[in-house]
Amino acid sequence: MIRFKFRRSTIAGMTVALAATLLNSIPVSAEDQTTRKNLTPLAANQALQDTSANVVFLNLPISFPLPPRFIKGTIMVPGKALLEGLGYKTKWQADERKLVAEQENKPTLVFWAGLAQAEINGKKITGPPVASFIDQQVLWIPLRLAAEASGLRVTWDAANRYAIVTDPLALPRFSVMTKIDNGLAESPLKMLEYMKQTFKLDVDFVQVGPEYYRQKTMVMIAAGDPTALMLLEDPYVFQDELMSSFSIDLTKDLEDYPRLKELALTAPGSRVIDGKIYGVPRPGDPHNASFPAIRKDWLDKLGLIQPQTMEELYEVLKRFTSQDPDGNGKHDTIGLTGYTNEFGLGTLSWVEHAFTGNPARFTIKDGKVIDYAVSTEETQALQWLARAFKDGLLDKEFAAVSMQQVSDRLRSNKAGLAALNINEAAALTGDDSVWLPLTTVKASSTSVPIAPWNTQGNGTYIVSKNSKLGAKQILAWLDHGIEKTESGGWDTLKDWQLPDQQAVNSLFGQSDMLKRNSSLDSLPAAIRSEYEAAIKSWKKISYSTTSLPEASSLLQTGQYVEFNRELEQLKLKVIMGESTIEDWTNFISKYTASADYKAMLVEMNQRVSTRVK
Repeated sequence: MIRFKFRRSTIAGMTVALAATLLNSIPVSAEDQTTRKNLTPLAANQALQDTSANVVFLNLPISFPLPPRFIKGTIMVPGKALLEGLGYKTKWQADERKLVAEQENKPTLVFWAGLAQAEINGKKITGPPVASFIDQQVLWIPLRLAAEASGLRVTWDAANRYAIVTDPLALPRFSVMTKIDNGLAESPLKMLEYMKQTFKLDVDFVQVGPEYYRQKTMVMIAAGDPTALMLLEDPYVFQDELMSSFSIDLTKDLEDYPRLKELALTAPGSRVIDGKIYGVPRPGDPHNASFPAIRKDWLDKLGLIQPQTMEELYEVLKRFTSQDPDGNGKHDTIGLTGYTNEFGLGTLSWVEHAFTGNPARFTIKDGKVIDYAVSTEETQALQWLARAFKDGLLDKEFAAVSMQQVSDRLRSNKAGLAALNINEAAALTGDDSVWLPLTTVKASSTSVPIAPWNTQGNGTYIVSKNSKLGAKQILAWLDHGIEKTESGGWDTLKDWQLPDQQAVNSLFGQSDMLKRNSSLDSLPAAIRSEYEAAIKSWKKISYSTTSLPEASSLLQTGQYVEFNRELEQLKLKVIMGESTIEDWTNFISKYTASADYKAMLVEMNQRVSTRVK
């Protein structure tokens, strides 16, 4: 929910799908029989006229202002763009109409406009089939001559009519995408360099913030372009057939990595389809989830203590809304803010949790699936929210605002309570505001306290079928990163920086919120101790044996999507006073009696009975 400031790391396209997309915007191979004996000349009948050319650079950050051209069997490209993309410094000498390119430990290259010749480290090369030329204020030079003089390899795919340029000395490379959990996306240079030297692999590391992560992964998968190693925020939203269509069966490869296999079989987020493993859950503290956090400075100013029951909390929200807790002399604060999502009440679902005692809609009791959405406790939760909305304690725009808009409200001191995870609450704490996670919340004095719980797990890594690197190499890389995280080995690296540790927490997981957490370390000692007390209190509560994360595959995909969307939409209407509690109870009566509902529960129970033991 915190505003994210992105400092984008370099991303190079590697997959076949991406290469196909780039064919018309990246350079191609050129011919020059007189330059190097090992050049393979293009047959004369391949191209005898000026046409656009297709070129793919693998793992090289090169792009052109104009498409390459195919002239008399030679691929000509914008010279300055190519050479600077290869790391050269270029200088155009107008009096001699020549382009000079220099780079340390590389040959100096010179090309003349209008002359079928070049110079490599002072040695004249004459006789190229096509002379360098100027067009559209760009000097065009032979691609193969320049690329191979720089130590690159150029190959021609005659069947598909495009050239591929590679660096024969480059390390194998694969791409990784994960969700950042701490609000920063700075490049973790030390961590990446360590992993590069340890595994002799280069990584294109993509970090995406939580607000757009699900959308980005969906778009990439739909386009057939997932990264080689990709974190799925909720792997259960993909039906079995789709999941197995873009991710690799890891069953055999995981035999060599018992740590990963254990995660794949037992951790929340595991995906086993027909006995085959298709994902490795990212380690994480299950209590690192959104939970009510409150403005401690507002409590102190109004002489209030931290509430424990929902009724006590309601009274605090009334004071936050009516008694000017920010001291600006205006009636401009609200008690509670949050946002919904397409699958339910979003960051307001903790209210349901408080009344039902379960962090998700479905739970397992005595081996059977229980649906709390149709319970009397759910009705009580909706009544509490409807009353808060009517009394002006709940943000009037909660059903329409985005994560970013809620973040803006919190940063501008407009609300006193919101569902935040530990890192988000800590990041909001500063000179002007002090946010504390509620140590406990319960429906009434006789109810059982609840704690935050990440029902879906911490995300699941898949190895995509786009990967050009073997699954074992990628799993070895992932396994080492997780092992080093769990052992605290990253701390021993010299010059270890904050972006490195934050990237490690996002990439390899954070199994204990109290360890190596820069968000908590930055808090004043007194405030940190209260965070620690809350976390220790939460750890006494677990939902691991009763949670049913697989439920989302039925609720969010397939035949029950619209059926359940109607239920979620009615919740909003009840909260905003557009429908009554009587409307809700009548709807639930018909809903539970329907054939679709009964069929859905049968499928839910089948999933429980077929779980990996």
